[in-house]
Amino acid sequence: MTVATPAAVITYPATCPLCHTADAITATSLEAGESWLCTTCGQRWDSARLETVAAYARYVASRSPGTT
Repeated sequence: MTVATPAAVITYPATCPLCHTADAITATSLEAGESWLCTTCGQRWDSARLETVAAYARYVASRSPGTT
């Protein structure tokens, strides 16, 4: 017999792109568009802001010397 754990109670670390502090947030909360406040620097993050940071990181990586 297997017991399923509801996604709402599974937490994983969400890392602040500014100060790199790992905070716990539920997957359901992030998918629902909720945000969290970094406990170290006070920045508010949500999935849209995280995607913007990730897109910028991909852009910078593509422009770095030695990449194609």
